[in-house]
Amino acid sequence: MVTGGTGFVGAHSTKALLDAGHDVRLLVRDPARIDAALRPLGVEERPAFVVGDMLDAGAVREAVAGCSAVLHCAAIVALDRRRAAEVLESNPRGVRTVVEAALEAGVDPIVHVSSTSALFRPGLDRLHTDLPPAQVANAYGRSKATAETWVRERQAEGAPITMTYPAGVVGPPAGPAFGEWADGIVTHLRLGLSPVRDAAVSIIDVRDLGRVHAAVLVPGCGPRRYLCGGHFLTMGQLGELYRKLTGRRFPVVPLPGAVLRASGRVVDVAQRVLPVDSVITAEAMTVLTQWVPTDDTRLAELGVELRPVEETFADAIRGLHAAGRLTDRQVGRLADR
Repeated sequence: MVTGGTGFVGAHSTKALLDAGHDVRLLVRDPARIDAALRPLGVEERPAFVVGDMLDAGAVREAVAGCSAVLHCAAIVALDRRRAAEVLESNPRGVRTVVEAALEAGVDPIVHVSSTSALFRPGLDRLHTDLPPAQVANAYGRSKATAETWVRERQAEGAPITMTYPAGVVGPPAGPAFGEWADGIVTHLRLGLSPVRDAAVSIIDVRDLGRVHAAVLVPGCGPRRYLCGGHFLTMGQLGELYRKLTGRRFPVVPLPGAVLRASGRVVDVAQRVLPVDSVITAEAMTVLTQWVPTDDTRLAELGVELRPVEETFADAIRGLHAAGRLTDRQVGRLADR
């Protein structure tokens, strides 16, 4: 049983599960979104489904019944401060509802898709799965950290829960689902530059993440955690990647990270008195400018080899171009391929 199967990560993971020979049942709010998300990925036959969402305990129990594994991808991903209360309430409760139903049904394994945002804090040398849940200010990160704490308590009790921690997830769209990183790519290519030098990101291909989720569906392994950070890229390396793919100049502006962090603090103050939302917050700029590599060594035991990051970005950019979100000029030589 898969939750969030019509979203970006969930759809690609569903495709990976089907390719691996699993029978899949989806928990969906709108059945019409199944074909829209999965057919572009090559899934011709609609999987079985139950209508409902992660907060509907009855629908979750119905979806879990008779299943041998659960993959929980669903979450409300919203940075809009007006939705903060909804995010803080819904995401942890959705995790509890799904995991409790799976435990009651005797499911093994239960896979919960967490996030590196549940672990990051400034001053680390490397991100790893033994870190305690982070103290996060934004609602989405806090909701993931709250769910993280509850799931770890169940793991400590011996529950067969596997957690994955994706960083930036990039790749070809699943129909109308492009993933949270798509807006960043669009912004970069429209500007034709990166506005900061002292920053870095970690990127994993959504198809490789789907293969990780298929590979962990093995019973009897007990509690496990896998970091899925993928490729670590400085802004200079990301700029070089854009240049290589598009043929455009794509300069990286030598703006110090301290300036961005200060800008984030100014925006935070403004948001207390003005009805504005912005991704430029003190916390977001701290993450961007103080990001560190992730310890993905445990992925080797799953036999999942990450594809080149050039392929990941090329396929994502082509998808955004095909959807009309980027022009021929903005994608450069990729428009001719």
